[in-house]
Amino acid sequence: MAMPDATECEIRIDGAWRSVSLGEAHARHSSAIKRCPTCHGRVSINVNGTAQGGLFLQHRRGHDGCPLMPARFTGEVSLHPQAVE
Repeated sequence: MAMPDATECEIRIDGAWRSVSLGEAHARHSSAIKRCPTCHGRVSINVNGTAQGGLFLQHRRGHDGCPLMPARFTGEVSLHPQAVE
């Protein structure tokens, strides 16, 4: 399985979920609900506090079925138990 793209998330625009870059989601859609493109769990966009800066996607509530959470991932992709639909 190819590693999912951790530089994008999904936001609801005009009733449909659309993939956008983390930069666009952070700058243009800061108040929108965001979800993981893989497991559909709710996520937030955070700013990396290191000198390099940058943005990263963080699940609001962890779950074992998302490869974007390598420390918890069990190897089997599944929808988040509280998936945002």
